[in-house]
Amino acid sequence: MKRGTVFKLVGGGLVGLALLGAWQWRGNPDALWQIVSRQCVPNLQQQHTPSPCLAVDLDRGYTLLKDRNGPLQDLLIPVDKITGIEDAALGRDLLPHYFTQAWRHRSVLSDGLKKPIPDAFISVAINSRYGRTQNQLHLHIACLRADIFAVLTQLSSTLNEQWRVLPARLIGHTYSARTLTAADADALDPLVVLRAYVDAQGASMSQYSLLMAPRADGSFVLLTTHLALSELNLGSAEELQDRHCDLMTAR
Repeated sequence: MKRGTVFKLVGGGLVGLALLGAWQWRGNPDALWQIVSRQCVPNLQQQHTPSPCLAVDLDRGYTLLKDRNGPLQDLLIPVDKITGIEDAALGRDLLPHYFTQAWRHRSVLSDGLKKPIPDAFISVAINSRYGRTQNQLHLHIACLRADIFAVLTQLSSTLNEQWRVLPARLIGHTYSARTLTAADADALDPLVVLRAYVDAQGASMSQYSLLMAPRADGSFVLLTTHLALSELNLGSAEELQDRHCDLMTAR
């Protein structure tokens, strides 16, 4: 083996270890769960206000919370303790369709901006076990990055209901994509679709992340990436989102 190749492998391994080390020391991983279980839900039940959450729906089992990271990012969080994408009940139709709930509440972004944000700009994402900082399931509702919006628009005619690896990396990471009809998005949990794909790869859901964004014809595109230390990729589809929604200023 060439010396340069050895150095690259060793260097990549060291960077990978550093990334995993940083993931292990990521602060309080129960902060979101403590906010939901100790503040939002009790405040609704006792004082009839969901504060500090934006909303709490006990019947449908979710809360909406303004994310402190960035002016235009909101989170949908279950009221039950669900660790994350790796939970065995997710993707098996045993829990509410959290992606669908998050998409139906996309107007929280417009409320925060105090002006309408076109649906075409909005996306919903969930990170892998290794690409997140919190051990309570949460979905990110935010605009797409402007460059990602442009790429998806360009690739739109090439995508269909079969998963395919995109021809170019997004932000340096390999992504696979497929479409989902509007009818399927209403009836089918996107995490069910992802689980079938992950199972076919003989892989683990814990390593995968997922983003859903709308298309001009009313259907949706699903994008997934996964833990790959060779790409310095911890599996965080949230990276495709823009917490400032620069697409609005580019109009």
